[in-house]
Order: sequence, then structure tokens, then C-alpha cells
Amino acid sequence: MSKIHVLDEKTAGRIAAGEVIERPAGVLKELLENAVDAGATSINVDIEGSGRELIRINDNGCGMSEEDLALCVLRHATSKIQTFGDLATLRTFGFRGEALYSVAAVSRMTLTSCTGDGSGHRLELHGGKVAAQSPAPAVKGTTVEIRDLFYNVPARLKFLKSDSYERACLLKVIEESALANLNVSYRVRINGRSVYDLPAPRAPFREAVLARARQILGDEVASSLLFGQKDEMDLRIFLSPADKLLTVRDMQYVFVNRRPIDSKTVQQALYKAYQNVRPKDRHPAFLVYLTLDPADFDVNIHPQKRDIRFVNENKMFGFLMNAAGETIFSQARPVAAAVHPSITLPPAAAPAAQQIFAPAAPTPMEAFAAACTPAETPQKPHCLIKETEEPVEYIARPTAETALPQALVLPPQDHASLPADEPAWYHGPYHYLGQLQRSYLLFENPDGLVVIDQHAAQERVLFEHYLDAFERRDVKVQKLLFPVHVDLPPSNAETLLSWADWLKGAGFELEPFSARTVLVRTMPHMIRFKEDDMKDFIVSLAQVVGDPAKSTETLKRKMVAMLACKKAIKAHDALSPAEAEALLENMKKCKDGMHCPHGRPCVAQVDMRQVEKLFGR
Repeated sequence: MSKIHVLDEKTAGRIAAGEVIERPAGVLKELLENAVDAGATSINVDIEGSGRELIRINDNGCGMSEEDLALCVLRHATSKIQTFGDLATLRTFGFRGEALYSVAAVSRMTLTSCTGDGSGHRLELHGGKVAAQSPAPAVKGTTVEIRDLFYNVPARLKFLKSDSYERACLLKVIEESALANLNVSYRVRINGRSVYDLPAPRAPFREAVLARARQILGDEVASSLLFGQKDEMDLRIFLSPADKLLTVRDMQYVFVNRRPIDSKTVQQALYKAYQNVRPKDRHPAFLVYLTLDPADFDVNIHPQKRDIRFVNENKMFGFLMNAAGETIFSQARPVAAAVHPSITLPPAAAPAAQQIFAPAAPTPMEAFAAACTPAETPQKPHCLIKETEEPVEYIARPTAETALPQALVLPPQDHASLPADEPAWYHGPYHYLGQLQRSYLLFENPDGLVVIDQHAAQERVLFEHYLDAFERRDVKVQKLLFPVHVDLPPSNAETLLSWADWLKGAGFELEPFSARTVLVRTMPHMIRFKEDDMKDFIVSLAQVVGDPAKSTETLKRKMVAMLACKKAIKAHDALSPAEAEALLENMKKCKDGMHCPHGRPCVAQVDMRQVEKLFGR
């Protein structure tokens, strides 16, 4: 008896049927969902080119009879629901039934299927019309082969991007499906090359998710994730700790009943949980798994079923925000109380002391650091770009938005009295006094005390030096004796390699080594990274590049700022007096010697009048 049937027009209209196939990744998503719905425990994916030439999916699911095979390519044909009311109890991915119909209409499709009871059957369609039917081997499961996608809709081909970008989108779909369906093994090949071999983890849920995450997100991100769970809504959540936030949002996954979704409600709830510890340009990686009654959400509000609407959006927001907050902060390590020496000041000095030394309102990262950084741990500076360092505890630096105490604001200079080769902030002569906490350089000048953040200052110097060479196309290149191997998630590797020509002009010659590995053969001579620093930089760069069709100006500044940040001296690095004085001279030559590439201040001055008030003079 046939399991597949065609929905009546009233029901089809009410659920807004009409899938739009925009790119190869949309085709792959629909076929993967069909395979999982068919009960497959093993899925093999073969892709040629960017998916336009070939997408083939083979699964070991329940298969289809000859009658069902003929029905499945008709519009609104489905085995998932009978009436509109069935949506309230739906527990499958697909339900509209028009995916195969839509794909067949714009490709050359071959369907081969067998239920395991008797022989198999094959159906071939060109542009939605049946071209051939034939028997097939009695191998249980279904194989869907899509060739020449959009061959009869050339206008749609114009909207596709580069092959590398389209392959990255395809891999992203596979990664979502693999993270959602832990009981299914995935084997993926692109142009005959193995990209993913993901066996189904035989482990409890938490360990199974982390095992998949290590293969997809990378070991460093996966190993840092915090885990939390709630019995309500069967919530299981994996989140980045506040000191391991990333510069991009592409490692954020939300699954409702194993369906990958994009939900502003969920995303904003999680971001709200980080509100006191997250700089505005940093983002958490997260995996959110929810199990809900199908009647508690509507997945039919988006043509591609990417977005959903919860019956009670406010309740969901509050629940997720609280659960995420507990996960982030309950697993943070306690901080030892800081010990400050007792100082007695004369009454006349108290107001000035409060003005200079009273703490400013803490930045979000400072507030977190105060709650979870051991005082005895060696500190490292927080960098707004660096994101792949080893897990360390640190005290965050003020952001560009942090207001400085009035005493630390540089006094206005009379530009007319300055030498032509000196910037407005420079008021010499300067006499080097030493380092404060091996992080700040102290100088004396006619106005009083000058404090320079050594890391931010050298960031600015390196940034301008490299950016100038880059814009003049005069980047000197150093060929590496041994190429550096950098491991990346395959989707990130594909995206990064789409920028290979542009990066070569920046001094980095990249080439693929495997689906997960990129070779670096050259680097800019002025940077001269060590191997670990090079790997760190390439991993970070892979997460900030995007579609090559976009403007390169933003990427250029981000990349140069990232290079400067990773190469600059760090807090707690010792500097000799000669090195400190040379850094000051280099700052004087910068177009903007007062701010690092991220906008934070590099230099501040304490006026002598403020110092004198401190002592009641």
C-alpha cells in the first residue's frame, strides 16, 4: 500500500508550500533531512564542483516502493502528514513534500530506492519530466543523484558565488546535520577527496556532542565549551566561557527537536546572558539542544524552515537567558581577594586622590575578570582580535568606550608651537623612568607623568608600517623553508582558500593540502612569525574572511590589525630603556599615535597639577 500521497490544495495552501531552491546548499539540506526522516543511520555524500555538477546522497533508510518512487516527485507529495492538524504533532524534519519536485524541475535527477523487500527501482527525470524508469539492485535505502543543477534556469546561475564559497555553504549544511543527528554517521567526499568521515559516536549525549564538535569546530573551541542542562524543555547547552569568545558568529548552532534553526529569540537570550562580560565585537560559540512539544512552536513561518516562532517567546527568552547565565558563571573559578596597602592621606589631598585613583566604571570584561581571575595567576592582556590563545586568566584592558579619569586625559596642545614633524600629543623632551607592572612605560615630560601601554603602542606602530607597505604593494615576502600545516574545519578552509589570490598579495601564499589542512608557504618579512604564532594567525583569519565578492577594505584593516596584535609585545614583557625610547620615537612617526588599531588609547598623561593636589601642595 502506498505511503506517499498528494496533499489537497486547501491543506497545501495553508502550510504555505512552495520550496525555493536558491543554491546547491538548499538542495543538500532537503535531501539530508529526507534521509534522516527515512531512518538512515549512515549517509554518504558526494559533491563535484560546487554542487552544480553533482550532488549525490546515499542512505540506508527505509527506502521506497516503485509506487512511492513515482509519487515522491509530484508537487505537495508527502508521507509526513495527512491534514493541517498533523503539524501540531509533527516530529520529522520535512513535511511539505515539494522538495524533490522543486529540485527535479531545475536539474537532471536520478532516484534509486529499495525497501529491502524485493528488487529496487530507478526513476530518471530531466527538468521535472520523467525520462526513464528501470529496475535497480536490491540494496535497501535510497540514492538521490542531482546533476547539472539550474541547467534550464541560467538566470539563477548568475546569483551563485564562487565555487569555494558554494562548497563552504554545502559543508556548513553537512556540519549542522551532523551536530543535530548524533546517531547518524556521515561520509563526505568533494571531487573524489574525503572531507569528513564522522562515525556515529557510541557515547552519552554530552561526550557524543563534544566528539562531533572537535571534528567540526576544532579541538580548541570544543575543549573550552561549558556544559549545562535543564529538565525543562530538555535543554542541553554548550557555551564558550567568557574569556574564550570569538570574533565571528559562525560557530553558533541551535537545534529544536534536532532541527537546525535560526532564532533571534534564542540568540538574543544567550547574548543577554553575556551582557556584562562580552565586548561588543566578540561572540560566543554555542550549541543549544531543545526538545519541545511540536504544538509549542511553529516551523512554518519561513519558506526554508530556518526560523521558527515559539508559542511563548518571552518565556523562552527568560528561560534560556537564565540557563545560559548559570552555565557561564557557575563554572567560573573564584578569585582571591586583592590586597591593597593602607594609605593615609591628608584631608586636602582626598578629593584629588579620588579623582585620580577612584576606579572608573568597570568594562564588561573587567567585571568578569574581577569575579573569576585568580590574583596569583600571571596576567595577560585582553586583545579584541586574538581568539585562539591557550586558556589563560587575564585582566581586560579598557575598551575604546571606557571613559578615562579626567586626570589622565591629555591636555590640549598649542599646534602652532609644535615642531612640524611632531604630532599634537607629543610634548617633549621625554625622560624614561621605567616600567609599571612590566606592562606600562613611564616617562617624564614638562607636563608631568606620561603612561604608555606598551602592547597597544607597538600594535599601532606595526599596524601603520604594514598597512603602508600593503597599500603600496611593497610587502617583502619570506619563503618558509618548511611549509606550515594549519588544521581548520573544512568549511573554514574552503572559505579561506577563496581568498588565496588576495592573501598572496598580502604576503601569505596558501594552498590546500587536504580537506582539513592548509599549507602556508610564505609570510611577510616584517612579521616573521614563529610556527605556533603563524598557525594561530591563520586560524583567526579563517574565521573573519567571508565571501570574496565583498569589499576587501574591511578585511584588509582587520587582517593588518590582527597581524599587529599577534606580533606586538605583550603585557609583562620586559623592555630595556633603549627599546622603550625607540618605541616612543616610532609612535611619534605614526599618523595616530594615541590609539591602537582597535581604538583603545595608547598614551595618557597625569598633569603635574593633579599630582601636586594629591599631596596637598
